[in-house]
Amino acid sequence: MSSDFRLPPTTSIPPSAPTTPAAAPSARSGEAISLALQLLRPIDALQLGTGEKLPAEVVQSSPRANSGGQFDVLLRIARADTGAPVNVQATSPQPVSTGTQMVVQALSQTQLMAILQPASSAPTGDPLTRLDPAQFPAGSTLQARVLNQQPITDTAGKQIAFALLAKIVQGAGNGSLLQLTSSQPVEPGSRLNASVGAQGELRVLASGAQQRQLDLLQGLRTTLQNQASSEPLLNRLDQLQASPRALPAVPALQQAVAQVLQQIATPQQLTTATGVANAIKQSGLFLEPNLAKLADSFIAQAGAKQAGNATPAGTAETGTHQSAIAQRAMPALDKLLPLLASLSTPGAPEPLAGVDLKGTLVNLLITLQQQLPPGSLNALNLPPGPWQQASQAAAQQQLKPGMFPLPTRALQALGDNNDLGSLLRLTAALLSRIQHHQFQSLGQTQSFADGSTQTTWQLEIPMRDGHQFSHVQMRIQRDNAPPNAKQAEPVPQWEVRLSFNLDELGSLQAIARLRKDKVSSEFWAERANTLSLVNTQLTELRDRLLAKGLDVGELSCHRGTPPPPRQALQQTWIDEVT
Repeated sequence: MSSDFRLPPTTSIPPSAPTTPAAAPSARSGEAISLALQLLRPIDALQLGTGEKLPAEVVQSSPRANSGGQFDVLLRIARADTGAPVNVQATSPQPVSTGTQMVVQALSQTQLMAILQPASSAPTGDPLTRLDPAQFPAGSTLQARVLNQQPITDTAGKQIAFALLAKIVQGAGNGSLLQLTSSQPVEPGSRLNASVGAQGELRVLASGAQQRQLDLLQGLRTTLQNQASSEPLLNRLDQLQASPRALPAVPALQQAVAQVLQQIATPQQLTTATGVANAIKQSGLFLEPNLAKLADSFIAQAGAKQAGNATPAGTAETGTHQSAIAQRAMPALDKLLPLLASLSTPGAPEPLAGVDLKGTLVNLLITLQQQLPPGSLNALNLPPGPWQQASQAAAQQQLKPGMFPLPTRALQALGDNNDLGSLLRLTAALLSRIQHHQFQSLGQTQSFADGSTQTTWQLEIPMRDGHQFSHVQMRIQRDNAPPNAKQAEPVPQWEVRLSFNLDELGSLQAIARLRKDKVSSEFWAERANTLSLVNTQLTELRDRLLAKGLDVGELSCHRGTPPPPRQALQQTWIDEVT
């Protein structure tokens, strides 16, 4: 397996020097120039954390028409948290030449302070093609920003790679230039994260893994902004089911409402092992893999049927024919989900794959959209007020996998109006919450260089007790040790976290750990009376665990909230000896 980046490149590229117009401000040697820039879109200020200073480059500059000497500038800002550059449009009172390097800081939602880099800060010397161990010791890390790229062709003129010129912006050799090659194009302004290996090799995060990480972080951010807890929606659906006249006389809509409520577990169901297992399966965490399995089953059945009808002289199916079989075999999603939901049986010993809470919510969303005029689908847009402010605050957070429990957000403003648009927003908000748990699960599932693995499932189970709705959040972590010649099948270590927020008990979290047959547990409560109540039940809990044949370790109670889950998050690096 070859890396996406290499040092040195096949060809060399001289550093490019942007030309500076005479009218443009210039930074004299050892002197920085500050400039106030006005943002064209206030929302762009969310790209910068409060007080955060980030490197930027002017990628486009032109006079602004009828503006009395103002200039339009397009900035490419390098984000240290995601590694992906963002483009921001602003106006400048002075001309700034393309290629100008600067450091920007958000002063408000409409204004940036830009400090142009002095000439002395420009990289000097030839680009590095080897890493000096004295300057780049093993284990050190660095970040480099791509300045430009050029295609590399073979003798036949076919493009085979890209030559990159990058500047080290953080870590050893700060300010130095690097020459790299990449199998994929890399946009100038992108930031590369790398570390130095034991043999002096440069280890750069592969582009595929980097893109997956960027997609994951974007998914976490978007779903956190749009999510809300299950209680507002479920309370509304329960009211509508009790008073069907409040809904349009559309059987499909009334059936979709009933199917969502059928997926909500009761406390009685969650007192048995089978009930808990079914609630986990139907939480929505596994909808996509279950639909993929269902699609494979449809395709296999259709292929077998067509093969049975083929004549002996028939030829093998080509890829095109297989694709046609798949399209004919798999129903459209808006047809499949109502069908699956109609086949569900509440309390069944084994739920049907593809029938879960997320599936029924998507079905409800599709049904609601069909009842609304096309022009009213902007009901998904966020209304002004606290909801919008919460979204902006979420956008400013430096999100990363590991948030548990997910904060409760009962945004009643979404459901104040008794109309289908309000119901649509509540449904979409709960879907986003389920998706956020899915992104959290993906982000915390890791494989490591020594062969060990960490698998995490994070989910939420809504509950109803009569007409009262609540939910429990669950995080399951399995740690597998690296393969061992002395032990063919290493025993995994399990950790299960539960988070409740009940009116009678307040915030309560429980953590159970299991290795081989030994179990230990700890409880964390914010209320003193809840802590005392749990403490009185520890003896009974120990007796019940012993009755199950388990070796019981420490059982404890604590006041407050537990430390965050232990994670051994590690980036996957591709080594290339330089």
